[in-house]
Amino acid sequence: MIRLINGRGQLGEKLKSHLDDLDNEKDIYIYHTWNPWAKDRSSQKQEYTKFINFVDQHKGSRIILISTYSQNENYYVYYKQLAESYLIVNCANSLAIRLPNLIGKKGILKKFKDRSVEPYGKIELMTLDAAAAEIVNLLNYDGLVKILTLKGEEISAALAKEIITQLI
Repeated sequence: MIRLINGRGQLGEKLKSHLDDLDNEKDIYIYHTWNPWAKDRSSQKQEYTKFINFVDQHKGSRIILISTYSQNENYYVYYKQLAESYLIVNCANSLAIRLPNLIGKKGILKKFKDRSVEPYGKIELMTLDAAAAEIVNLLNYDGLVKILTLKGEEISAALAKEIITQLI
């Protein structure tokens, strides 16, 4: 049985719709619960501790962690990387999937729309549907590499901001 842990939010809803059509005999947990908004050390350490407890309770099952490949210097990224490491060391049947920025109603594009951040450099984007479909395609992946990075489309952040602010 495939279980989506938490699964709230935009990606969670897309994953649910993709998973409804699947019939799987294996125990697979897709760990898609983490607070990306409170990036302080205490909040992120709490998320990490919840994840460690989950892994320790389900080591005999397949666990897929939905992660990020952001290079931002913050505790969210730091604890997500720790979680990936803990998972692959402590759960033999595991996989961490790193995602780029997703196109949805939250995240960096909303910040561009609200003009609360300034664009810098390049930004890599992926649709929610594409992310969900690729995650589902990897449910039974059994390779030696345990941290996979899904690639999106790269454009300049300034162009992404211009598009989002002109369309709305």
